[in-house]
Amino acid sequence: MAITTTSILSAPVQQTFNAKLLSVPTPNMIMNIPSEKYRMPRNGGTTMRFRRYSPLNTALIPLGNSGVTPPAQNLVATDIDAVVNWYGTYIALNEQVVLQNQDQVLNEAALRLGVSLRQTEDELTKAMLLTTTSVYNCTGGNSADVPTQLSASDVAAVTQLLLGQNAYMFLSGIEGKDKFGTAPVRNAYFGLSHTDLTSVLSDIASFVHQSQYPSQQNVLDSEWGAVGNVRFLVSSIGAISLNTSMLGANVYSTFVVGRESYGIISQDGATAQFIYRPAQYSDPLAQNVTIGYKFAQASRILNDQWLVNMRSTLPTA
Repeated sequence: MAITTTSILSAPVQQTFNAKLLSVPTPNMIMNIPSEKYRMPRNGGTTMRFRRYSPLNTALIPLGNSGVTPPAQNLVATDIDAVVNWYGTYIALNEQVVLQNQDQVLNEAALRLGVSLRQTEDELTKAMLLTTTSVYNCTGGNSADVPTQLSASDVAAVTQLLLGQNAYMFLSGIEGKDKFGTAPVRNAYFGLSHTDLTSVLSDIASFVHQSQYPSQQNVLDSEWGAVGNVRFLVSSIGAISLNTSMLGANVYSTFVVGRESYGIISQDGATAQFIYRPAQYSDPLAQNVTIGYKFAQASRILNDQWLVNMRSTLPTA
């Protein structure tokens, strides 16, 4: 038979499969970066207990010369418990897909599961951080909404709150250098923010973009820049509360955190298990393979006074 048109060619002849797969949108995972990391030992139960002792009163009254013993102080301890839970998901693939498809399906499935696992960890921590009772509504913006958009005065106010609670900063300052277009960077807390706020941050007069730091050492990929004593990390899966401002706008939560304000607990022997089951072990006819992950984790606020949920809105048009 003579072939005079391509319309009668079978589909595989008319198509060329590009061996390079397109990139998959992957957000920055920022919520666990400032956390304290702990390990639950095997056979250690399901709960990790943390203990903090309260400060003692100062001794300002002179003992005098009478030899009288002053009353003793009592040590007061507070216990904080973190309970480990299990999480996981999987993909089921028919053996014919694996055998006949031009795409390396199993390889791509493993990559997608890896991102899913890390994003799950990130979103679990985000949900935990939203439970903090330390909430600050921004007031320094020029809108009539509550909260307003984020401003330098709001960052300064939150920094003052953390300093007043003796919260430790994470990062040492970067001293100024004789380089064009750079500026010194102060000692800093971390601010965990949404990418929608990058334009708001950039419009703040005192904002220093990370490209303007005198040194690029220890600058994180997700770092946008600094305002005052806060260096901001941004992610497209940052915290948003839809339609919850006074005027019904979306409210963005930027978590400004000090060192040891919260922790992530992993279970020994149950950290990011990757599970592949060939078809002969998955069903009676050996038709389907499964690939998945599971892990055990707990997220816990360790000091509510060293963490502030700084809430803001976007500027109105």
